[in-house]
Amino acid sequence: MRPPPFQNDCLSRSGDVENLSLLLRNFTSPIVMSVNAPWGEGKTTFLEMLHADLKLKGCKSVFFSAWETDFAHDPLLAFLGEINQEIGNLIQSDSEKSEAWEKAKNAGIHILKKGMPALVKLGTAGIIDAEKMLQDEASRLTESLSKDLIDEYSRSKDAIGNFKENIKKVINAEENSPENLYIFVDELDRCRPTYAIEFLERVKHLLDIEGLVFILAMDKEQLSHSVKAIYGSDFESIGYLKRFIDIEYSLPASQLDDFIDEIYKTLGFDRFFEARKKYQAFQYDYSHLKKVFKFIAKAKKYSLRDVEQLIARINLVIHSTNENTYIYPALLAFLVSTKNSNKDLYLNYIDPKSTPDKMIEYLYSLTPQQERLESFECALIEGFLLAAKDSDYESNLGNSLEIHKENIKNDECSKEQRIYSEKVVHIAQRPVEFGQSVVLKNLVSRIELSEKFKFGDNQS
Repeated sequence: MRPPPFQNDCLSRSGDVENLSLLLRNFTSPIVMSVNAPWGEGKTTFLEMLHADLKLKGCKSVFFSAWETDFAHDPLLAFLGEINQEIGNLIQSDSEKSEAWEKAKNAGIHILKKGMPALVKLGTAGIIDAEKMLQDEASRLTESLSKDLIDEYSRSKDAIGNFKENIKKVINAEENSPENLYIFVDELDRCRPTYAIEFLERVKHLLDIEGLVFILAMDKEQLSHSVKAIYGSDFESIGYLKRFIDIEYSLPASQLDDFIDEIYKTLGFDRFFEARKKYQAFQYDYSHLKKVFKFIAKAKKYSLRDVEQLIARINLVIHSTNENTYIYPALLAFLVSTKNSNKDLYLNYIDPKSTPDKMIEYLYSLTPQQERLESFECALIEGFLLAAKDSDYESNLGNSLEIHKENIKNDECSKEQRIYSEKVVHIAQRPVEFGQSVVLKNLVSRIELSEKFKFGDNQS
């Protein structure tokens, strides 16, 4: 049983979390650290574990999603709103810090009032009363923060000074003995380009306060496109982002095999296939499904998000299949994957009038020839692609099967090629036990049923 912070660790990253947690606790603030990885590689889960570990170690830590706050006019407003309750919990018994927090919020709103009217007037060409709109908007969005946040207007430099000074008072446990507050910001790269950049600017220029440690999850490549969307395609966006990030942490590469195994376990595949083992014909279904999907996932370089959603789709198909019905796991995994990435090719294959040649050509394109010839999974997929067209539709099989038969007899073919062709022909002619045929239309109907369900994509 994993300890609490790592209960959702499907990628064996607990060691990395613990090491980074120790490093963060030894950082001198202020500092901004990014956790960089492409979309769908587990940044959210990693940050959640790191946040939980810091809290377990007695540190003050808050967590929020920037993407869920980018409706706000200014990231500073979102920041104050999101951490308001957390800060309140941390300082509820300290009247001095409570007073400092109220002053910080008031100063923050004065900073907001300095910048928002110009933006509103620019966007509306002066048609509306910008100052009134500002007050109405700020009042509505910050009512829970303070009753008097927008009653007065002060000069920007005084407000910034007051803001920083009072935030510092809130954070520090004792004078000359600062206690860091760790602020985790997730999904910055999913925000509007302007909002994402403004957030970084606010963090760097207004929140560079002793005691604050920001940990930002981002896809640096994606965020660089946001910068270019604002400043132009020729702008040096990566260099610009470095101005706001003090240290960058690249998320360790995922252990795809472990992740797939964990999802199968979570979705109950073990139990489902164990119950089917009483049928001799289904003895190897679980093994074939897992191995073939891993082969596809590595060949297509799937992200963790891709893996998660495709396995969820496969899960719907197998759980809509009767216990005594063939699943054709190799064919199922390949068709679900292909439909997701190349729907036209999938539709061409399931057309009764088509041959399997295009689909087999696509299969060959996924992996180098030598690796393909040494791969049982590839032979298994190809054999089922041929068997499904031959037995269910009785269509023209094209040239593929005959080519393999010729390869077997051809001494000029390499040993690897002859062995591969033997496997394909054997599987194509006897895809399942007892000479049963592949009923493609039944499998397709269950795949189409799974398409009626939609999956969210709010994690990264």
